[in-house]
Amino acid sequence: MHRFLAYAVSAFAFVVVACTGGGGKSPASSSTTAAATTGTTGTGTGGAGGSGGAGGSGVGGSGGAAGSGGAGGATTGTGAGGGGGAGVDCSVDGNPGTCIEVSACAAMQGYTSTPGYCPGPADIECCAPTPNVADNPPIPPGYELMQQSEVTPAMTDWAVAILDDPDAYPMFSTALTTFGTLTVLARVEWHPPDFQNSVVHRGVTLYEPAD
Repeated sequence: MHRFLAYAVSAFAFVVVACTGGGGKSPASSSTTAAATTGTTGTGTGGAGGSGGAGGSGVGGSGGAAGSGGAGGATTGTGAGGGGGAGVDCSVDGNPGTCIEVSACAAMQGYTSTPGYCPGPADIECCAPTPNVADNPPIPPGYELMQQSEVTPAMTDWAVAILDDPDAYPMFSTALTTFGTLTVLARVEWHPPDFQNSVVHRGVTLYEPAD
């Protein structure tokens, strides 16, 4: 469930935000699954008997040399399978990432793996940048944080609709609309922990034209 709240960002300005709730997060639609592939099977053919001709080669192995009586042994080989989902693009609530092995993501500083967003084996998860409010862009040029007293229920509903659509509005995306004569800019940002969320989380901040 998603809720909205207002909190003070300084002694002089307030910002209305829509924030994700603590639970009920649904995985984003996964990208096309990468099919596992199998290498071509090859068969080596032994050389003719007597002079000991060389055996023919095959993928994964080569035919043995002919012995005193004749045919070399046939061998078969199988190429490595595909990653079963590795390398597929993914998104965690609008935070874009890539499906890779959990161990590989753990070795990447500033990234976190999240299960449930990737096809393939259980050790393949969506590896995306770790949510961090320091990654938020600066206030958009020509705008300022909106005063709490100016926020209407219609604006709040609009912000929540943006919050609930991470596919259309990934992290740091913006939207503009007009309420009466006032143009309002909404931006998806990382919000700090609050009484509803114990961790940094996705939220929507509203801005108005600067005076």
